[in-house]
Amino acid sequence: MSLKKFAMLMISCAVLYGVSGNTASAATTNGITNNETVQQTFQPGGDEKEDIGNVPATTPTPQVTASPQATVAPRVTTKPGTVKNNTASKKKKAKKTAKKSSKKSYTKAELRLMAAIINCEAGSESYQGKLAVGIVIMNRVRSNKFPNTVKKVIYQRRQFSPVHNGSLKKRLRQYDRGKIRSSQWKDCISAAKKTLSGQKTIVYKGRVKSMKKYKFFSVSLRGAKMRLGGHRFK
Repeated sequence: MSLKKFAMLMISCAVLYGVSGNTASAATTNGITNNETVQQTFQPGGDEKEDIGNVPATTPTPQVTASPQATVAPRVTTKPGTVKNNTASKKKKAKKTAKKSSKKSYTKAELRLMAAIINCEAGSESYQGKLAVGIVIMNRVRSNKFPNTVKKVIYQRRQFSPVHNGSLKKRLRQYDRGKIRSSQWKDCISAAKKTLSGQKTIVYKGRVKSMKKYKFFSVSLRGAKMRLGGHRFK
């Protein structure tokens, strides 16, 4: 073999070797690339992670929720014993008020004297007549034109005939001895209690009549505005 042919052969071998080497390296490179691509493609959650990473992050709008304590009005609860205590206190106050209102506004001496004078003046009259006599006496006590006590009004000079003729003393002795069990005495005492307590009305001809302006009564009275039983009033 000539030197020229040998050189050509070597050159050809080198060219062939270089081409095959490049092809192999390319194949190797492609294999690795393909393998990594396959791994990336089939890796669990790989695409999802990449997609999530590519999506821009958005801040969610915070939801404002009202607290139950802010929206619901608090209930006002009372203990079971509180209602009972309030009711009991109201009953006690009502009893105290009733006691105050029922408290006697007169003395035993005033009751004794008033019942006796009513018995003298209207013992044989109706119950309304007895009340009328007691009201006139109390109207005088309240008036500035007469004395300001029951005793002074009754014993005022020349005002009540029983004071002068002795009948008042007789009734007072009966009262002191307890001879007051008759219906006449009971009505007189009842009328005395009511008028001393402030009653100013009677039942006259089926209607309630106020007598707060009446200050005189007698069997015969000039200018009388009302007649009840054997008495005239004005």
